Amino acid sequence: MKVLFTCADKPTISRNKFHRETLRKRFDYSECVSERKNYVSRIPKILATLPFKIFGKDFFFVGYMGHFLVIYLRLFTKKPIVFDFYLSIYDMMCNDRKVYKPDSLLGKLTYWIEKKSLKLADYVIVDTNKLIETLSNMYGVPKEKFVKVPLTIDEKNVKPQKVDRYKPQFTVLYVGSYIPLHGTEVIVETARILQERGDDTFFLMIGKGPDFDKCLSLAKKYKLKNIEFKGFMSLEELNYYYNACDVNLGLFNTGERANSVVLNKTNDSFRVGKPHLTLATDAMKEAFTDNEDILFVQDTKPETLAKRILEIKNDKKLLQKISSRALESYETKLSNKLARSIMEEKIFSPLEKSRKNG
Repeated sequence: MKVLFTCADKPTISRNKFHRETLRKRFDYSECVSERKNYVSRIPKILATLPFKIFGKDFFFVGYMGHFLVIYLRLFTKKPIVFDFYLSIYDMMCNDRKVYKPDSLLGKLTYWIEKKSLKLADYVIVDTNKLIETLSNMYGVPKEKFVKVPLTIDEKNVKPQKVDRYKPQFTVLYVGSYIPLHGTEVIVETARILQERGDDTFFLMIGKGPDFDKCLSLAKKYKLKNIEFKGFMSLEELNYYYNACDVNLGLFNTGERANSVVLNKTNDSFRVGKPHLTLATDAMKEAFTDNEDILFVQDTKPETLAKRILEIKNDKKLLQKISSRALESYETKLSNKLARSIMEEKIFSPLEKSRKNG
């Protein structure tokens, strides 16, 4: 079968890279992508090129941030479209980042694009049952259209590795883009509480984003000596820090999006065999069990997180158990191998069968 892959985000990000490699090995593969720096420069090139690459394909695979590409493709073809939805742009822009309001012109347009893309795609890939339920209720899309596939990561560059500790003392790590979803202010406030109590737990925060300056200002205001900020870095560099710290942090914010997603850094943490500490959301509880293969806090209060960090820090047996279970859970619940297997069973084989019969 002949497949055409396209995406609006960079084709080199882990998620798109995984799909491209999988499709290339499995089918007669071609692609329409752009490696230009931003959406403004990438999108026009893709839109201009895509119609000339459609002819003769058996199905189409639209990767991350391809909502409008599904709609655009459907103007030219009736062939099956597989859409890696990943996350709701509408929820991200209106409810999480609050860039514009749901009832604004942009809010209504984003809602329409998202709803249309879900209805026009034949298969929609998401990673949790909670997100399937949310999208189905929100847009009236049949649940049967969705295929639950684990998030995929760059397993070549994120992996267990024996390294020297980053700090002699107990160290927790935040990695991310400082979006409201992550609740980074909660982490900084937790560092303040532990410093005031005379505890020596160290906080390492890697990345940048919307709430970065706010977090940096808070750290300066509180004169925190137990926290360090580093900017973005490559996965190869980041892998050292994943392995060199004691616990990796997830998200500490509420809302529909927070309740429906599993983060890339969650997969990264499980992949390197490190305990992952995060808010107990529906999506997280769907996949993991507290004190078995993950560590939960039950609310987003800094006091709760501080107390939980101290409990974990002082329970060496629990840390060891969670570390070993994390590696096991990655293989059975989260691995790229599992994702390929599900896509083969739920998408690729049915597509081939349908083509033979039709």
